[in-house]
Amino acid sequence: MTTPLRPEEALASLRRAGLATQVDAAAFAAACDEERAGAPLDAEVALSALASLHGLRGPSEASAPDGAFAVDEHAAADPAVLAAVWLAFERWLGRPIPVAVATDLDELVSYAGDMFFLGRHAGAADEAPCLYSIDGWRTRDDASFSLFALRRDGEPLYALGVPVQLHVHPDTEAAAAGIFRLDGLTESYREHAPACAVCRDNLRRAADRGVLPDEFRPLLDG
Repeated sequence: MTTPLRPEEALASLRRAGLATQVDAAAFAAACDEERAGAPLDAEVALSALASLHGLRGPSEASAPDGAFAVDEHAAADPAVLAAVWLAFERWLGRPIPVAVATDLDELVSYAGDMFFLGRHAGAADEAPCLYSIDGWRTRDDASFSLFALRRDGEPLYALGVPVQLHVHPDTEAAAAGIFRLDGLTESYREHAPACAVCRDNLRRAADRGVLPDEFRPLLDG
């Protein structure tokens, strides 16, 4: 049986992950009490308490210092929430995001995750951040939420002991490594590759070997 956490232990763990740098200890302990409703405090309950403090409708003043935010399942379809997430991703990317992918939270997260990952071609791999998320569940009202975080190193998030997802489409990840799959051209890679020296070199080498799928060939002419 896992030993229940104390609020101060849970908060310290979240702070090491860079997710609670300005969270007040007393406020966090109170949020933990509300979220756990008498049950033992564990990492998932602590994450839910943190999300309640940061706000569950996207980026907030409380979440901004940590480069993270949470979105509740009930808020995911709200145009105001989508707009806030869209704006945050554009600021983090430093470039516009197409309107076409900003009408649905899942599509927006998928596109942004790909573009952050592909940004590693622009500089040192350990310097470009990637988009991670942790899915949580609130027992007090049986609702799910996701906490998103932009990180250069995901290990502190994995150390929390909860499932963490790195957001990049498998086909985008493969193409970024020079592995071109049939029917594997994603819109994010189509947009990124023509202006990327790394991707153009990978595409050219694959074309020279005769293993570049036809759908990728127009990228060499871009």
